Amino acid sequence: MQLVSTNNNINIFVDEDLKKENISLFVPQNLPTHNLFFMFKNSMQKLGYTVSLYDDIYYLTKDEKQLFTYFIKLKYNSFDNVSKYLTFKKLTFQFIDTINTFVIFSESSDINVIQNDINRIDTQKKQVTLKFTIIEINADDLKKQGFEFSSSVETSSGDIQNVLNTFILPFQSTSPVFMRSTFYSALKLFNEFKFFKITQNPYVLVQDSKNFIFQAVNTIPYQTSRTLTEATNTSEQTSIEYKDVGLKIIGTSLIYDDYVNLDLDLIIEDILSTTNNIPTTYKRQLKSNSNLKYGEVLILSGINQTKINKTDFSIPFISNIPYLGELFKYKSESEVKSNISIAIEVIK
Repeated sequence: MQLVSTNNNINIFVDEDLKKENISLFVPQNLPTHNLFFMFKNSMQKLGYTVSLYDDIYYLTKDEKQLFTYFIKLKYNSFDNVSKYLTFKKLTFQFIDTINTFVIFSESSDINVIQNDINRIDTQKKQVTLKFTIIEINADDLKKQGFEFSSSVETSSGDIQNVLNTFILPFQSTSPVFMRSTFYSALKLFNEFKFFKITQNPYVLVQDSKNFIFQAVNTIPYQTSRTLTEATNTSEQTSIEYKDVGLKIIGTSLIYDDYVNLDLDLIIEDILSTTNNIPTTYKRQLKSNSNLKYGEVLILSGINQTKINKTDFSIPFISNIPYLGELFKYKSESEVKSNISIAIEVIK
């Protein structure tokens, strides 16, 4: 500081808050005197200080940026993306969820750029409708008629034949994606032969980059027990819990202008048997990631399912009479095996 002041014949006043700071500058030995002040001023500005001139005296002060408070209200549910942007910009902010508004602390010169960036981020999420067609084919019918049907039926289009084969012989299918018109033509032909039944036909509205779930399940009770020990006494406590068994489809959709990327996780769980009120289940899981254009149908087939139907009927009071009561009780159990196919269509 003294070197700059002496060689340039100027007075430099240092702010009181800066006198405790230790700043070192290395100056070339042969640096011309008239360049010394220029180097000093630019170096100070790069370190965050301000060198200002007032009545022939230079003042060295800390360059404190003045921050203002701004309220920016979002139009849509864009909190996650906007907060990531503000964090990336290293801005101080808070969010008031009751009014969907960000409180941002920023310099006045930056707020217009911040506002424009947030406006581009705060847009309505794209959404489409997914139409699920869940088709069930009886396994016995499949064995008796399926292979014969697939090879003998005559169609005017090879694409329709491919759809039929995908239902019946999924291991021979080269592509599970078909045009919408082809799929429904095959479905109509299938219906004429009474070869299958549509068990579910739900529509699910999904948003871009958001998870969705569809499930068709039975909630079954089962008994659980635990042993309690208090001092020298031991007891067993039983309770009833519940489990969802059936079909679950969990997925995420990425929506683009021409197609939708579907990341699907399909789970099917069946009851194999029940012993002492505790069911034994069989679980299969299929993961699929596909790009599906608008007007196309994705078919997931070859999924086996087993249903156990139980009937336990008795006439009150009379059925409790020893020996005679057995005549007024009815119990039956049947097992139905089927092949499940799931068709997914994207409706814009």
